[in-house]
Amino acid sequence: MKKFLKYVIVFILLFLLFNFLLFITSLFPSSWIEENVEQSSKILLEEGNFYYFSEEFDIVNNNYTDALMVNEAYSIDNKNPIYSYMSVRKNYKRDLTNETISDTVQEAISINNEENYDPVGELNEFLNGNIHTSITYARYWHGYLPFLRLSLIFFNISEIRTILLIIFMILFTFLMCLIRKKIGIKTMLIYAFALIAHNYFLVSYSLESTPVFLVMMIASIFLLNRIDKIKKEQFYIYIFIVAIITNFVDYLTVPLITLAMPLYLYILYNQKTNKELDYKYYLKLIITSSIIWLIGYSITWISKWILYAVFYNPALIRSALTQVIYRTSSSNPLTNTTIGQIIKTFLGQNIAYIMIFVMVCAYCIIININKLNIRKKEKIEYLKENIPIFIISLMPFVWYIVLSNHTILHYRFVYRHMLIFLIGILILITNVLKIEKR
Repeated sequence: MKKFLKYVIVFILLFLLFNFLLFITSLFPSSWIEENVEQSSKILLEEGNFYYFSEEFDIVNNNYTDALMVNEAYSIDNKNPIYSYMSVRKNYKRDLTNETISDTVQEAISINNEENYDPVGELNEFLNGNIHTSITYARYWHGYLPFLRLSLIFFNISEIRTILLIIFMILFTFLMCLIRKKIGIKTMLIYAFALIAHNYFLVSYSLESTPVFLVMMIASIFLLNRIDKIKKEQFYIYIFIVAIITNFVDYLTVPLITLAMPLYLYILYNQKTNKELDYKYYLKLIITSSIIWLIGYSITWISKWILYAVFYNPALIRSALTQVIYRTSSSNPLTNTTIGQIIKTFLGQNIAYIMIFVMVCAYCIIININKLNIRKKEKIEYLKENIPIFIISLMPFVWYIVLSNHTILHYRFVYRHMLIFLIGILILITNVLKIEKR
């Protein structure tokens, strides 16, 4: 009961903190950010809804979500701050808006374009006073709003991206130094290669994907700083907190990285320092951590639905559940999604070349572990040591299967979940080579 109460207290405190942050940053008028919002709109309009870093490799920034986020930040009404941050409208401006559509199904509609989803053009039209219909987006917490609204007081989107790049570079350097110190240089090189391969530094260009990567990096740094003092029960609380914060700030991009990346670090550190812990301990750790993460992530999301439904619109819960069913469907008229199509989609990404390399290496592991001059006992020890790593590496595939619809619709950023798989396979390869040297 005491352990359960700890989780309840943690959730309540974070729940109150989230609402406080959203409330306090909804109190200042949007006129404070209007100039930078207008500049940001011009930048986005010039780039388009999709900004291509590389057309050859299909490396794209989804500007349509960034435009939506800027629109929502500007649409906060400081005269009605609580409803504003709870409903999270786009295209809202007092004395201009004459209609509000609350049905969440309408979120994928651009008022300025009936045929194509065009949030970038919609933001520009709205700022020019040509849109009078507002649409709510209450299903998410939109925890990025406090930071985005404060940033837009001083900077436009281009300047914010530059600042985020600097932050990403600092976090990358700090994390790599900690991994080298606490675990070893090989693990540091694996993490560095995997992050760079998944265009880590380009992520800073995206307001949409930045929050979840910041949570992952900061959470990993915090864990490594205190890893020698964190016991199993404390690690579970840590995972619970990370899951709650992830749901608060994320747009359902690649949330699993905030579970898998710390798990890798915690297991690798303990395998190095606590030789008496066996694979059964780590399997239990993975299962328990995954359940706790899922509970923390889910109750945070559901709490937003309930809060909004109780005070403003009861229909949100049904609409949100409809979206959950839609996102987890294996087939629908829009995408006709199948697992085969998901795999085909990923082959269009630049990461496919890296994944092919990794799969070849994985095949070599299977061949070599039988051919190398390794005693049977060592083979069994290798398998026991690396089963936990292998299980974590499969997490992206579970996500793709469960949320197949979401995956096919948003393949341009959800492919970064494969960061988990790449790190896992590289660790397995490194451990085979370690056995061979012995």
